[in-house]
Amino acid sequence: MTVTRELLDIRKSIDNLDNALVAILAERFRLTKRVGFIKLSMGLPAEDPERERMQQLHYSDLASSDGLDRAALIEIMRTITAQVKRRHVEIKARRRQTRWSR
Repeated sequence: MTVTRELLDIRKSIDNLDNALVAILAERFRLTKRVGFIKLSMGLPAEDPERERMQQLHYSDLASSDGLDRAALIEIMRTITAQVKRRHVEIKARRRQTRWSR
């Protein structure tokens, strides 16, 4: 298969976008980790169904305005949110474990 210059350039652009996405996700997870500690200190649960519902509506609007597949975008964001909630549960469990080991 012969790879054209155009294809190489497009792939390079995709790689650059992937790098940016990873950096953005890393920052998002740093921020949501802080949220997890705040929720813990306030005795709040890891899940916030109302916030998640509002975010899904927001993602749906974004998908529509940017010409994206709505269901695909929502699924991607659900995956990210699931990771965040898992981390919040881990934060709570570690805090509990630390208290019991004293």
